[in-house]
Amino acid sequence: MCCLCWVATGYVSAIALPITGRVTSTKQEPVPGVSIIVKGTTQGTVTDAEGRYSLTVPDGQAVLVFSFIGYETLEQPVNGRSVLDVTLKESQQELNEVVVVGYGTQKKVNVTGAVATVNGDELIKRPITNPTAMLQGTMPGVQIVQGRGEPGNEGVSVRIRGTGTFSGAGSDPLVLIDGVQGNLSDLNPNNIENVSVLKDAASASIYGARAANGVILVTTKKGSDGKLNVQYSGNYGINKATKLFDLITNSAEYMELYNEARINSGLTSGLYSQQQIDEYRNATDRRLYPNTDWLGLLFRTAPTHMHDLTFSGGRGGTHYNASIGYVNQKGIMRGFDYEKYNARLNLSSEINSRIKFGANLALKSGKTESPVFGSEDMFLSAMSQAPTYAPQLADGSGHFTYKAYDFEYNNKNPMALLAGRINRDKLDYSANTQGWFEVNLAKGLTWYAKGAVNADFYKTKSFKPPLQLYNFRTNEFMATLDLGGGLEVNDEQNIYTNLFSYLDYAHTFGDSHDFKLQVGYSTERNTFQYLNGTRRNFPTDILQELDAGSPSIQYANGSQYQWAIRSFFGRLNYNFKERYLLEANMRYDGTSRLSSASRWGIFPSFSAGWRLSEEDFVKNMNLNWLTNAKVRGSWGQLGNQNIGNYPYQAILSFTGNYSFDDSNLSSGVAQTNLSNANIKWETTTIADVGLDLTLFKGLNVTADWYRKTTSDILRSSQVTGVVGLGAPTINNGTLQNTGMELAISYNHLVSNGALAGLNYTIGGNLEHYKNKLVKFGQREIDGYRIREEGREYNTYYMLEMVGIFQSTEEINAAPKQYNDATVPGDIRYRDANGDGKINDDDRVVMSGNYPGLNYAFNLSANWKGFDFSTLFQGVNNIRFFVDNWGTVPFVQGSPPTVDWRNRWTPENPSTTMPRIYWGWGAPDRIRRASSYFLQDASYLRLKNLTFGYTIPQTVLKKMGMNNLRVYFSGDNLLTFTKYPGLDPERGGSGSFVQYPQNKVFSFGLNIKL
Repeated sequence: MCCLCWVATGYVSAIALPITGRVTSTKQEPVPGVSIIVKGTTQGTVTDAEGRYSLTVPDGQAVLVFSFIGYETLEQPVNGRSVLDVTLKESQQELNEVVVVGYGTQKKVNVTGAVATVNGDELIKRPITNPTAMLQGTMPGVQIVQGRGEPGNEGVSVRIRGTGTFSGAGSDPLVLIDGVQGNLSDLNPNNIENVSVLKDAASASIYGARAANGVILVTTKKGSDGKLNVQYSGNYGINKATKLFDLITNSAEYMELYNEARINSGLTSGLYSQQQIDEYRNATDRRLYPNTDWLGLLFRTAPTHMHDLTFSGGRGGTHYNASIGYVNQKGIMRGFDYEKYNARLNLSSEINSRIKFGANLALKSGKTESPVFGSEDMFLSAMSQAPTYAPQLADGSGHFTYKAYDFEYNNKNPMALLAGRINRDKLDYSANTQGWFEVNLAKGLTWYAKGAVNADFYKTKSFKPPLQLYNFRTNEFMATLDLGGGLEVNDEQNIYTNLFSYLDYAHTFGDSHDFKLQVGYSTERNTFQYLNGTRRNFPTDILQELDAGSPSIQYANGSQYQWAIRSFFGRLNYNFKERYLLEANMRYDGTSRLSSASRWGIFPSFSAGWRLSEEDFVKNMNLNWLTNAKVRGSWGQLGNQNIGNYPYQAILSFTGNYSFDDSNLSSGVAQTNLSNANIKWETTTIADVGLDLTLFKGLNVTADWYRKTTSDILRSSQVTGVVGLGAPTINNGTLQNTGMELAISYNHLVSNGALAGLNYTIGGNLEHYKNKLVKFGQREIDGYRIREEGREYNTYYMLEMVGIFQSTEEINAAPKQYNDATVPGDIRYRDANGDGKINDDDRVVMSGNYPGLNYAFNLSANWKGFDFSTLFQGVNNIRFFVDNWGTVPFVQGSPPTVDWRNRWTPENPSTTMPRIYWGWGAPDRIRRASSYFLQDASYLRLKNLTFGYTIPQTVLKKMGMNNLRVYFSGDNLLTFTKYPGLDPERGGSGSFVQYPQNKVFSFGLNIKL
């Protein structure tokens, strides 16, 4: 809708024509920031603070397209006019917004399931290399954790509404790219149009046995009518570690602490002499007596650059979008690098008004370089070096060091590994192809079909030549570093095919009753195979091919497995005047992973919605501040088919060579595990109640309560070793997650005053859920965890530290701790059961294995060409159990952190740091699993901060561009936490040492031609 007034009519001209005008709202207020484009081109401008604009069009027949957030898009032909004033009407965009759902789309206001969406343009505000990590903090109920900052191996985990099962089926969601299973991390982020996350059974059950952990739907960009559009995006970033350990690297101090720790541990040999300590303390030549900071040598500031070039357009019913992308990321830990190329072509065409067809092609090539044993091994190897020696001898020979003194302990010299190219190079290629067609068979009846093939290929080469290592003090040969030697080559390929087809029928009875029916069929097949070969004794390190190694020591192995699933699915939608909404879904799946007697399963769901805002009694209340109000509820069941390939069969395994004729050896096989042909699907049942509100023409609120219960969990039976065979797989166990989600956002355009034209958005989301093991069987204790009915799965279970003993009198008055020879400075544990002694019976349950709250909030704004956005993300009430390097001093000789300067000594009776002990030789009384090692990992992080500026059109015209934006972006800039380790955002409990997260400072530009 618009009101149109024009002045100075003229004839339609065939030459360039200058146009001026003013854009106002229905309230006759100016609308600044309106985008005005000449249709079919990229030529355009924007209105100023008074709503005025000026533009030169190619001729008098041009059509202008006026668009702005919160208003309906308007097209107006010039018809030779030189002045064109328009009035834009406030849009009902929120009400008409369409979201992607399983096998189709729906109007957002009519969705009755729990569906969260995010636009691709929002994601790429964070210029990072992994698209999966871009989802972090954007939607409630979707927990994204980037475990580390390693290039090409970030360890990103995705959980939708918590951990769904404790079986080998896992809790990873199903990811579909343009409707076909794919890897989100492989994508070029600039190709993403939007992402929808299906969180409840009502929205996900159309995918049945694949959807128990939720579904992520990714839609890639398509072309549209108009001339060729060319866009380039480039970014250059500088990466550094968010945090590194602060170790004691003064050699003399290290040596004294080393002696103190060994003596405290009852180890009286292998000590530094006072003369040796004094030589380092009083040294004048640090080449001979260094204070080596091994972490400072291993870590660096590293660059990353990313580029994307996109071509899009279309005419005559044919549309295209083609792009190429490139990523080059150097690791902040030396030796770790990643390079990736992407290419994509999306093509569609209309044969006529009834038939459409198209194809999508995506190619990817990646190369990952890393030391052969990975980043954690590299890190702990650097941690395990004494500062008393440098990586290479001081004589200038270039020889690498083993240690300075025979009695020192250490791990592999990391700088020697880097120089010796003891590397693992991984190449991965993928080719994902899709072909589809859509036929309008009759009024309201459409047939759609798609076929896809995804081919993934991986090749890994690991080369481990021996290295000679020398004594730093004497320069004499000391040892050969032999890590297994030789070359190992591994080839893998995975071929996935999918064919699905469905019929859609839509019909409206009268003006009030809308029906939609969908029925479809899908078949999937997957084949994986690998081949591995190894040879040793290579004549030179240059020839890194298997044929160059000696055949006297060689190994080869390989295998293959397949699975397939066939499915029938359907959906029925009904709405009455978009007021009362009903939906039913059903999927019938059969999988090769279960026996023929139980391989078929039905997964139904039902949902309903009530849009109160469409009721006459609400409309009659004239609540102008209320745009939309909807309550919805759903129930449904989902399955999980990621349960291994042959769990129901009696598998025979090769168990060694045997002589069956007393003269020759033959391979023998035997059944090593009991089988169970009666296993069936794991089933996840989800109930959800939600509320959607749109208030004050800009405030959106979404709230959900859910209960997610997984039953008949596939697990190993709890049997004793007396059986003689491994336990069979059975259906036994129930796990439940109950939670609440809230998302709020507000968008506003300042239309007058000094800040006229300022458009800003503020929003946030949070989620809280509780995990409960409803049915499990016999209690299991595994290290510092317990699995017991009624508690969280894998609850922390350990001794509780209540202080540090300060005197012998305090020790004598306290309960006896095991059979320890407890001394002042040792950790004191709580007598939990009050029996007057401390033993394993005093272990207690401790919270923190699952976060108490996941939350995020954001702010973005743009004004007069400037744009700004920020994202904060956090986790509350979560703890990690971390040990070994970095927590216990001198593990493999590793230097203590500077915290140990505050250790307990008779002169410094600390109440927070115990007496220092020596690594793995420390007594059990300091190394037992206790709350001493359970660290608070709650945090609030400034995840991203971006400032940008778009060059004015008046300048761009002279440059021959339609748009040019430059920006600065920072990632992981600030972190507020009590966590004492590297970074609180990590993959879970375990070793204190991990590849650090990256703090990124980057600069970029976006160009449109």
